[in-house]
Amino acid sequence: MAEVHAAVEKLLGGTMFCFDVETIETDAAQALQAPNPRTNRLSWIGLGGPGQVYLIPLEISHGVTITRAGKRKVSAFELYGPDDPQSYTPSTRTLPREQRKISSRMVEVPQEPVYAPPPRTLPIRDVMDALEPLMYSDLGKLGHNVKFDLQTIASYYKGKLPPGPYHDTIILRHILNEDEINYKLKPLVWQWLGITSKQYPELGKEGVHNFGMDDAARYLCKDVRYDWLMWKYYYPRLRRKDLQRVYDFEMGFYEVVMAIEMAGFPVEMENLRKVRADLESQIHGIEQAVWHEAGGPFPMSNTTSRRWVMFGEGKVAYPTDPKTGAVLSKRALKTQGVRVLSYTPKSTPENKTPQITQAVLEAYANRGNRMAQWFLDWANAEKLRGTFIEGINGLLSPSVPGQLPHIHTGFNQHGTATGRLSSSKPNLQNLPRGSTIRDLFVADHGYVLIVADYDQIELRCLAYEAAERNMIEIFQQGRDIHREAAAAAMRIDAADVTPDQRQVGKTLNFATSYGAGPGRIAMVAGTTMDEGRAFLDRYYAQFPGLNRWKSRVLQEARSRGDRKKLTKPPTVVIPPFGRVRRLPDLFIVDPDEEWKKWRAERQAINAVIQGFASYITKMAMWDLYFSLDPDVAHMVVQVHDEIVLRVRKSRVDEVLPLVTSTMSSIRGTDGQPILGDIPLLVSAETGYTWAEAKGK
Repeated sequence: MAEVHAAVEKLLGGTMFCFDVETIETDAAQALQAPNPRTNRLSWIGLGGPGQVYLIPLEISHGVTITRAGKRKVSAFELYGPDDPQSYTPSTRTLPREQRKISSRMVEVPQEPVYAPPPRTLPIRDVMDALEPLMYSDLGKLGHNVKFDLQTIASYYKGKLPPGPYHDTIILRHILNEDEINYKLKPLVWQWLGITSKQYPELGKEGVHNFGMDDAARYLCKDVRYDWLMWKYYYPRLRRKDLQRVYDFEMGFYEVVMAIEMAGFPVEMENLRKVRADLESQIHGIEQAVWHEAGGPFPMSNTTSRRWVMFGEGKVAYPTDPKTGAVLSKRALKTQGVRVLSYTPKSTPENKTPQITQAVLEAYANRGNRMAQWFLDWANAEKLRGTFIEGINGLLSPSVPGQLPHIHTGFNQHGTATGRLSSSKPNLQNLPRGSTIRDLFVADHGYVLIVADYDQIELRCLAYEAAERNMIEIFQQGRDIHREAAAAAMRIDAADVTPDQRQVGKTLNFATSYGAGPGRIAMVAGTTMDEGRAFLDRYYAQFPGLNRWKSRVLQEARSRGDRKKLTKPPTVVIPPFGRVRRLPDLFIVDPDEEWKKWRAERQAINAVIQGFASYITKMAMWDLYFSLDPDVAHMVVQVHDEIVLRVRKSRVDEVLPLVTSTMSSIRGTDGQPILGDIPLLVSAETGYTWAEAKGK
């Protein structure tokens, strides 16, 4: 223990330290989904600072490696034994045993590793007591996805999180480049230093406790050392690229994210049967619509079939369904014949295969293609079914006596290019509005849920950024922006707009940032393409500032790039902290890739609006976190512009107005209202289930 105390004293003399933990998952079902920092056991702790790394083994299965796993050669006779003909030469195998000749053939066989016995480790409670002054100091705490390590440490101190300031190299690298393919530590280091996976292997997937003590120690040492070096190398770039404020906000917000993850969301399994039935009914309905349009049934999961239905005979020749052999009717061609936007990378000039990825389907759907939209809806519903119906048991944490089991989704600050939070394992942010899956999520006994969301926050951000006076006036007067848009496009009075017409107005409003074209407008309105185009023209005539602003955003984005330098692509700047979104496709001039340029232009506008709105929501979450008494109310999930809180039933009348006033009072970096004279409007309802509160 003296060495542990000495390491703590040494690290306490600095301003920050790096740390990493290795764990053993105690819940086999949970281990299949993701390591759980609330239930796993520490096996190693790595600590580091300038020029120093300390490794503390706590639970190890093997000592040092004596013989590594591999292959060795043995004689056929030794391997098969005297009774097996393979032990003898081919020409004598059929002879009586005494006349056979033993084969000299050598056979390669796997060799299991051999380890020395594991040494005695330090008592874990003594180690945690010694580390407490360091973990709960005001020193900066650095790691790669350090929230996992912090939450693991907290489980040994009655759930108390070590205080900040926090530093996370995942978020650092994401802010500097939101388009990295892989944000795991090893691939980032391999790319950065040009080393191979053999020099720096990934042992964590199999668990370091399955390797020799020497290999585990070497692996953890590299994790700590490389993470420290990467932070030292990349952190100064934040200031040079004017991204320091973005990073500082995200790391300040880190505590809020960890608190939500640790709280979890209670789940009522008795509602599972209803949710399953509703979801399967939704999937069946989509399939029936697709098969009716296509002229016959086919396996929806089969990419080849979906490609044939989209593009038809004469584009790609699939005369029959590849699995069932059924011939799809000519009626399918009513939704086919669309221009191919992109071909698979393996396509050849003689055999071109159209791509049918999610991005391609979204491009078709935004042009009004019903089949593309159905394919997207079906894929999303199937994913929800697999996660929340078939896989839900693997997502639940062990229940505490007297409480329902909880789902602890992970919230990622590096999952999107715009700064919006994403969630995973499971993805609660991908639930469609009105989804009955929300019936699974409840407040539990003695609590209620508050579901608070912003009213048209993205359109308010759009009006503010574009300084569009007509739109600003609508928000200031509390009028319905979708009703007003429909009235302008259809040349009718706003009071006469029907619910169906209002839906057209909603599509028109979101066409600005999501890129819906006249085809989508016509599909929603049930009219012709020409009329859909006329609706768009009248809409922009009513709100002339929008097109001027969009043109300015795209012009400025291209001016920040350099066509001759791949390292300097066009970028848009996302308020209020200056996050950037890189969009190299804005420079595309090839007519065959025009759709990629169009997608990049849509992404540019969307990044500014969606990113701005997401930061307002995160600022509201930050303010709520420090305004609420955690014993009375706490946040359990955030979905885009919606925040869900779990509140003691006896205190809900006190908490509800605090939530709405906090969310509607967000101020910018200059201390003024974040959207100037455009009000932030918040709606909040209560209920026992998430679906009940959301549906009010």
